[in-house]
Amino acid sequence: MSLGTRTFNAKGGHEEVKGLSSIGSLPETVAAHRHEVEMSVVRFDVGLRYQVDSRFRLEAVVPYEIKDQSASIGGIENIADPEMRRKILLYQQIHHRDATYQGFSDFDLLLAYSQHGLFQEHDMFTAKFGTTIPVGKTEEDPWILGDKGLEHLHIQFGTGTFNPIADLHYSFPVYGGLRAHASLRSKVPFYENSKTFKGSWEVNYTGGLNYQVTDWLSLQSSYLGLYQSYAHWDGEIDINTGLRFSLASLGASIATPYNVPLSITFMLPIQQETLWDDSQQGSDAFKLRSLVSVTANYSF
Repeated sequence: MSLGTRTFNAKGGHEEVKGLSSIGSLPETVAAHRHEVEMSVVRFDVGLRYQVDSRFRLEAVVPYEIKDQSASIGGIENIADPEMRRKILLYQQIHHRDATYQGFSDFDLLLAYSQHGLFQEHDMFTAKFGTTIPVGKTEEDPWILGDKGLEHLHIQFGTGTFNPIADLHYSFPVYGGLRAHASLRSKVPFYENSKTFKGSWEVNYTGGLNYQVTDWLSLQSSYLGLYQSYAHWDGEIDINTGLRFSLASLGASIATPYNVPLSITFMLPIQQETLWDDSQQGSDAFKLRSLVSVTANYSF
């Protein structure tokens, strides 16, 4: 069994041009303004493992997320007309609000196979295959609701579909207490949910080093990368999705009493960009900030 928490901050901004039917139209010459949205996410992962035999085990990951969103409008001070300011602020409430959302995200269910000594003595190869279980809350098409001037939400806790997962890990000794590791994970949605949403195809990859300092302390450093394709609503691209980023991480694991090893990892962005080109607005719509991961494991 494992319990993990992760926190990160993300910031985004984008111009909206839809969803004014219920509050009146804005003139084409309105002063430039920008929706600024920040979100802090805390994620709790409860991992369960059942060892079937020496090589096979079943794994389940149950995530719970708390998403705290704050929204503001940049440049509204440049708009002198009080009525126009009122409409812009009302328009923001349709699209982005100060609010906290929480709930279970989609579960992972995996069958894992492990083998020691695959290429050399003391190496370890693990392959996991399985699927997500769609338990996370999903939303109606936000673009359609926005066009109608109705309040909507872009934040979802799942995809509403079963998505195949493949997850490969390999580690091997380098020298003394130093080991190298690499991993590759892919998740591939292949159909729409009942609300016409089809999630993003994702690939995660890592590479790094672990060093066993003492019997109770080890240090880790890694490079992490992610590619996320566009998601789609009724076959149309969701421009708020589609992302490439990479992170550098540093962490430590310690052995604690009661057979509960504890790990803490700090991750900092190296490079990030959205697939949608919004360079005319000055920056990408999504900026990932720092991430902290805390993991505890207990075997019984």
